[in-house]
Amino acid sequence: MDLFIHPASPNCIAVLAAARIVQQPLNVEHVDLFAGEQYRPSFLAVNPNGLVPVLRDGDFVLWETIAILQYIAALDPEARLLPSAPKQRADISRWLAWGVAHWNPSLRPFVMERLINKRMQGSKAPDEALLERSQSTLDKTTSILEQQLSRSAFVCGDQVSIADLHLAAVPIYAPHARIDFTRYPRLQRWLESVHSLPEWQVSSGGSMKMNP
Repeated sequence: MDLFIHPASPNCIAVLAAARIVQQPLNVEHVDLFAGEQYRPSFLAVNPNGLVPVLRDGDFVLWETIAILQYIAALDPEARLLPSAPKQRADISRWLAWGVAHWNPSLRPFVMERLINKRMQGSKAPDEALLERSQSTLDKTTSILEQQLSRSAFVCGDQVSIADLHLAAVPIYAPHARIDFTRYPRLQRWLESVHSLPEWQVSSGGSMKMNP
């Protein structure tokens, strides 16, 4: 299997961690987003959206992080990341969808304004008015996740799942984006648990970090 990634992409880190947990070997191909390699015809032929990650398994090409996480997890005969029981699987799917619809969009303005735009546009100051308007949405989604984590160690029970890998991905940049989670102790403990997984550590280490 080939996996096209950018090493600083949270979604790519989540997919890499999933593959390591289920011990699925990958041939990793780097796409330099900052150099515009995602717009080259050769890459657009793989993913017309011009985004990473992309998984290629023989003739089968798969893009969209959630789909890739589900595909990789399903390759594990022990079902460690995606149990086969219908209710458990539906619960994981629910939180994956919530991450796409609510959690990541609530984090995105802070990461974009305080980290990505700074990297791409240099001295441009963050739009603090936008961030002030975005804070209430972030508070709401964080409170929902904090409440869910009062029920179990991980989002969908006492075992890590692809829901945890997905939801813990963007928060790797919370310190650089000055996102304050100090009012949410369960969320902080959960993030530490996911980010401390050996498979996550390898996937996000060294060159995987984006300098603020």
